[in-house]
Amino acid sequence: MSQSTLTPPESATPTSGGGTSVDLRGLAGRAARQGGLIVVIIALVAGFGIARPFFLDPTNLMNVLLQAAVVGILALGQTYVLLTGGIDLSIGSTVAVTAVSAGLFAQQVPAPLAILLAIGVGALCGLANGLLITVTGITPFIVTLGTMSIYAGLALIIAGGQAVYGIPVAFENALAGGVAGIPIPVFLFVVLTVVSALVLKYTIFGEYLIAIGGNSEVARLAGIRVGQHTATAYVVAGAAAGLCGAILTARLGAADPTLGADLLLTAIAATVMGGTKLAGGQGSMAGAAFGAIIIATLTAGLTSLNVQAFYQQVAVGAAIILALLVDQVARSRKA
Repeated sequence: MSQSTLTPPESATPTSGGGTSVDLRGLAGRAARQGGLIVVIIALVAGFGIARPFFLDPTNLMNVLLQAAVVGILALGQTYVLLTGGIDLSIGSTVAVTAVSAGLFAQQVPAPLAILLAIGVGALCGLANGLLITVTGITPFIVTLGTMSIYAGLALIIAGGQAVYGIPVAFENALAGGVAGIPIPVFLFVVLTVVSALVLKYTIFGEYLIAIGGNSEVARLAGIRVGQHTATAYVVAGAAAGLCGAILTARLGAADPTLGADLLLTAIAATVMGGTKLAGGQGSMAGAAFGAIIIATLTAGLTSLNVQAFYQQVAVGAAIILALLVDQVARSRKA
């Protein structure tokens, strides 16, 4: 099957002559969305900076990006899954399993190998999700709801019900250190965002994920191996969670088997806020990254204003709903 039989994922659509014509309207819509997210980030930073001038300190802004990094990396992985029309509710529990695994591996093997093994554990969790979904035909929501509980239990079993301490300094430095003043998690976040955006825009894999999310039956009839590519999306999401688990272990200097419980909804919110449809077939890696930064900025800003944590949850939830409502209105007008 030639690539021209499918609708490319970004700005071009096939023409009858086999070439491509630029979808200027779609390109303008995506640019407007990304521009709108950037404006929101600037407005939040400026507003909190006026209220609390120290918020604009470069060190503080870098800390905001550091807080956004883990959620952002999870959101990138979740975007791959949502593009197929699925969802992974187990990523928070996968973070817990991989955090504990990373802590134990770090005590036995060199730091680089421990990181790779933690990512591998996350990928295996994702593979289990993908196989259960594609082989059994059970909906992703039900499968990952079940594995969310399984992985949470495994994390406690592996850790013996308590945190893993004694993380080597070399492991901490590998993921919690910095390069030229930039924290390593922030650097990884930026690199993975760029790579994921390129994968979505320029690779057949990205094109197939969007085709599957648009209409899986049509994609299957077109010759796409729907099960294989769907499972791969869950593997990528699991690997992203594995990296996040390793990062959190390095930053905390310990591996808590209850890590990640509060990351699931935040990661999904960042993804959807960035323009990814829960129904599948449309998404943006850059949008997911910007969504994570918006949530981190809002949380950090409210903290600087001494707003209590439970009020912060209300404010973040309201902001997410407002963003989705604005997006829904924009889609309705476009339709």
